[in-house]
Amino acid sequence: MRIPPETIRGLVGLHTQRVGKSQAIGQAAGVASVFRPMSADTVSLSEQAEMLNTLKQGVKAMPDVDPNRVQQVRQELAAGTFQVNSAQVAEGLVLELGGV
Repeated sequence: MRIPPETIRGLVGLHTQRVGKSQAIGQAAGVASVFRPMSADTVSLSEQAEMLNTLKQGVKAMPDVDPNRVQQVRQELAAGTFQVNSAQVAEGLVLELGGV
C-alpha cells in the first residue's frame, strides 16, 4: 500500500495549522507556552484524531512488501504471462512526481 505524498503533506499542514492556532489562542489568553499538567488534568481526543491514530497504527503494522503479490509476480514471470498495466504505472509516476 502506498500513501500519496500529497496526502501526507496535507495532513502535516493541517496539524501545523492547528498547533499554530492553539498556541496563538494560548498566548492571547496569557497562558504560558509550556504547560505543566497537574495530576487531575485529562486529555480527550476528537473522533477525527482517534481515527487518524487508528489509521496511523494500521499503516505502521502493514508490511512494506506483500509476499503473496511477490510470489504471484514470480510465477507470472516464470510462466511468461506477466503483463504491465501501463496506465497504472503512469498514474504512479504522476503521483510520485507530485503532479495532478
